Amino acid sequence: MISYTGEECLACGQKFGDKDDIVVCPVCGTPYHRSCYREKGECINHALHESGGSWMAESVQKKKTTDYIKTICPECSVLNPEDAENCINCGTPLKERDCEKIDFSDEKVTFTKVDLAEKYYGMDPQEVMDEDSGVTIGDMADYVRINRFYYMIAFRRLKESTVKMSVNFSAFLFPEYYCAARKMYGAGLLILLFRNIIMIPFLLEWLADSGSAGFAFHALSQYAAAHAFSTTVVNITKAVDIALKVCFGLFANELYFQHTLDTLKRLRKVSPTHLKYKQLAGQCGGISIMGILTMMLVEFLIVALIMLVLTILSQ
Repeated sequence: MISYTGEECLACGQKFGDKDDIVVCPVCGTPYHRSCYREKGECINHALHESGGSWMAESVQKKKTTDYIKTICPECSVLNPEDAENCINCGTPLKERDCEKIDFSDEKVTFTKVDLAEKYYGMDPQEVMDEDSGVTIGDMADYVRINRFYYMIAFRRLKESTVKMSVNFSAFLFPEYYCAARKMYGAGLLILLFRNIIMIPFLLEWLADSGSAGFAFHALSQYAAAHAFSTTVVNITKAVDIALKVCFGLFANELYFQHTLDTLKRLRKVSPTHLKYKQLAGQCGGISIMGILTMMLVEFLIVALIMLVLTILSQ
């Protein structure tokens, strides 16, 4: 049974006592002293009637309003009750900090509850990966985004082990495109340039063979045949290319680990709040499809430039 003790009668403004004779509106549930209701002859809570709502005790209204407002922990970004003294996740004191708050009574604010154990595959997202900057495994997982389970395991092993090698097949097969996908553009361009330069002997050999096979660019084929490298040199360049891919496939995770760590350190310095830092980590990380397409275009232009230079020399 609902207790109206301490609530106000809308008609007289007096608070109800334990022994007061109380009646409620059968439509909206607003309580009145029986004598007040008889005097008015009807419920005077017209606003509630027009909205189609139901009366709610002041204590319940206050609790509901409080439940709408959440305090964001500045360290782990977990939502806490508005009046929480410490973060329910990491224990950070909240009263002493200037914490951001979110009012979920605002219809424009949306929130999806995330199970941290599921998001981080049972690993502790607060595990520190760099003592100086305070970057955690959770930060790195938020930055990686795609295939985070694989990289969380790889990053933890690289941090704890003196052996910095681990197998990454995608990096072995497509080293420059792997770098572009993971936004390591500088490393990707260097690998692309190096691989195209060392493959020039193979390209000349291919052009010379194309001429003997009856292809149309005879002048270029003749020039390539006249300036072709020995079979030994061609084989050496092929071996160097394979060795480069093998080495990169073994050390790509270490390179990406350092790249992720350095990026998160920079984001920590420029972010005014921890929430902004987490948002930037998610936005700056992940995979770049545009980076892959751009790298493909650059490779096409490099090959086209090499072919143009050889064509001019063959004239």
